Amino acid sequence: MLKLFVRFLTIMIVISGIYLVYINSSYTSLQKLKSKNVLAVNFQNIPEIILPMKEEIRGYQYELLKSYLKSLNKYNFIQKKKNSDIEIFYSSNVCDTCVVIREEDLLLVSNAHKDNSNDIEISMILDDIEIDNSIKKKYQISYVDNELDVLVYNLSNNLISHTILTRSTYLFFKKYYPNLFIKKNISKVKLLWSFTNDDGTLQSNLFEFLEKEYTLNLINNLNKKYYSKDSMSSYIFIGSRIFISDIVTKLPKFEYFFKDASSKYDIDWKLLAAISYQESKWDNEAVSPTGVKGLMMLTKNTAEMLKVDRLIPSESIDGSAKYLVSLRRKYEDYTDATRLNLMLASYNVGSGHVDDVVSLLNKDNIDINIWDNLRKYLLKLNQKKFYKKMQYGYARGWEAVQYIENVKQYYDIISFLEEKDKKINENITIEVPKTL
Repeated sequence: MLKLFVRFLTIMIVISGIYLVYINSSYTSLQKLKSKNVLAVNFQNIPEIILPMKEEIRGYQYELLKSYLKSLNKYNFIQKKKNSDIEIFYSSNVCDTCVVIREEDLLLVSNAHKDNSNDIEISMILDDIEIDNSIKKKYQISYVDNELDVLVYNLSNNLISHTILTRSTYLFFKKYYPNLFIKKNISKVKLLWSFTNDDGTLQSNLFEFLEKEYTLNLINNLNKKYYSKDSMSSYIFIGSRIFISDIVTKLPKFEYFFKDASSKYDIDWKLLAAISYQESKWDNEAVSPTGVKGLMMLTKNTAEMLKVDRLIPSESIDGSAKYLVSLRRKYEDYTDATRLNLMLASYNVGSGHVDDVVSLLNKDNIDINIWDNLRKYLLKLNQKKFYKKMQYGYARGWEAVQYIENVKQYYDIISFLEEKDKKINENITIEVPKTL
């Protein structure tokens, strides 16, 4: 009886194996991809490919991929570096299973500092890109295990003299660091989507998708969203002359709403106004590349949580004031100055990332009440050796630092002008903010 059972089991295994071989050989790569419950995608960590934000993930190629998978009725995918179904990356070479989405200029980028040396630091992220021999002969090239965020931050602050970026990456960071400039257009690189074990059906399907009118409209909108000069992705401090002009021409339209929310939630209206200017330049039609909208640039999830319409100024301001007060309450054990810094950082990158920074400061026994300490630790949010060990992972720490400093400068100017307008004792000296 046992022998019969073993023979039966052996026969079933052989039949199952033959069936699986038949199924795998008869189904196309496209059909196999569609049959998977969850797809694995490997995104090269470059802003125009994938762009993490405080509540969700964005990015030009990330959004394009989501749209493509939706056309296949696939709504779930995970990020996975190894054994992925799809890879999206830059390369100088095209593989057999790759589709070229577009060609990009490869740029040698420097800063406004006049005494540049001849060293170039390149992120290991771009190790699949070939560097022209003329560049290799003229410059000292080194590959470093740093994210592009860190390299560009170092370049802007003249800690390094050159780096190499794609044009799209340069355009993204240029809005944050205006002192960057293109020193030389080196060559062309290709932005690729690569499919694992494609028999040609996936490539053909993707080509069809890219040629559809809907997709062409989507690509046009993504170009505007991520690279338009009008997109609100800049955290550069606006010059005081322009800001004062905007105080006269734009602020009066919304001042009542700021003051009403101030009275309702016991929060300084000038701080609300300063945050709003940093977020949208007091433009209710503003939209950022990461999808936040309106006067206070609320995310969709935050607006829904606060039960406000983020495109109605009064509701946007009211919701933001309520949210800021909740953040202020969370950090009530700190000094006023530190509480403000933590509140602003949380509004910008999310409280989870700020909790990571606070935990790291406490672990290292560093005084959080000194701004320079907090500033340095916020910058660790975009450094791999630190964020890989953090609960909430990567965030653009350099952006949070610039955000805090800008808001406080705007606040100082508004406060100074408000005090100046008040008819008080002429013997009282009003200190002019350094920004002015």
